[in-house]
Amino acid sequence: MYKMKRMISGILAVLLVALCLTAALPMAAAADHDGWTGAWSTSPVEFNWKEMLNLGCIQREFGLKYLTFRTRIQPTVSGEDVRITLSNLYGTGPLTVDAVTMARGYERLPQAIQTWTRKTVTFDGSSKVTIPAGETVTSDPIGLSVEALEYLTVSLYLKDTANMKTYGLIGGDTYIMTGNFAKAASTLGVPMRMEGDFGEYSVIPALTGVEVYNPEAESVVLIGDSTLANDIPILLAQRLQSAGVTNVGILQQAIKGNRLLADGAGILGMAYGEAMVDRFERDALNQPGVSAIFLKVGVNDVVHPNCESMKGEAPAVTAEEMIAGYTQLIQAAHARGIRVYLFTRTAWKGYTRNVLGLSDDIQWTPELDQLRVDINAWIRSEENPADGVIDLDFLCTDETATELQPAYTTDGAHFTAAGQQAVADAIPLSYFQ
Repeated sequence: MYKMKRMISGILAVLLVALCLTAALPMAAAADHDGWTGAWSTSPVEFNWKEMLNLGCIQREFGLKYLTFRTRIQPTVSGEDVRITLSNLYGTGPLTVDAVTMARGYERLPQAIQTWTRKTVTFDGSSKVTIPAGETVTSDPIGLSVEALEYLTVSLYLKDTANMKTYGLIGGDTYIMTGNFAKAASTLGVPMRMEGDFGEYSVIPALTGVEVYNPEAESVVLIGDSTLANDIPILLAQRLQSAGVTNVGILQQAIKGNRLLADGAGILGMAYGEAMVDRFERDALNQPGVSAIFLKVGVNDVVHPNCESMKGEAPAVTAEEMIAGYTQLIQAAHARGIRVYLFTRTAWKGYTRNVLGLSDDIQWTPELDQLRVDINAWIRSEENPADGVIDLDFLCTDETATELQPAYTTDGAHFTAAGQQAVADAIPLSYFQ
């Protein structure tokens, strides 16, 4: 659904008072928290994996019952203890998780765990938890110390998955198998991963957050679209650890196809998530221990309304509406003492968005790209109330910054491994001090 009605009435007031309001805000070093800090996260979306993943054998033989999901992730900051968050945000009924374990994993054996580190995860003292539709639950402290960037494995066993409709699509590797393997030393599960012209998705059922107990630490959120839904967060975490910045957790809240002002549209619309202006509080401001947010979203607001497959479904926006949206998010963060840093919107000349191998969905033109150019001009201006800017025009081949260098892009818009590393390296370390 288009999200403009509630913003239009206040658009002029927002633009006029933005600088005055933010000038008076203190530059807080970190948000107050109770010692629990975000170490890993993924943004929840509604996702029909039963239809989109090739798991027909499981459905035929076992229906959608008695399944174990084993997910391996990497926390980005160390802690004395750890706990997890499970979500049933998009469920149509209560979701019962019958058993949960956590253990240290292995780099080269993604389905294996170090059994001597295995812990049973409890919720209010119970090893079984029922999550009402639309809600999340956080576990009790698990009793396992955590080192930054080590591998942790969370195993969920569910007797009935009919109401499981909440998933992350980036940030870990999940394997699915029939039967209760929550305590197994290793498994032979089917990877819950999709790759194609539409992108690459690693499906993560229910698990949306991992926190560590570290009163000296804080977290920062990288939130945006597919240009951040990749390895940039983990590359940044590695860079900080190497530089001796060991008290910052990096949380990945990017969703492929995400837009600033409108929900996802088209054949993969549900996987594109809610509009940033609607999910920002949940996915950024409410993260545990958050002190700063890095925001990169907006190219899809330019591209999607002009795609053949989404015409009439993806609403067009103006630069003024986009600027009001960014300003709204920055002010909401500043009201909580949280800093905000904006990336410039990266070039997309040459990108044709060939979805599902059907045909080119869009062709770049200077006229279409003008909206991105205008937004970037505002991001670089003194009118932008953010606390800093990461200018990514250095990734381009030309002075007009309309086309990414071949070494940095896979398709004209998304980043190669070298491009992701370049973005991670471009973030000033001073932003974490």
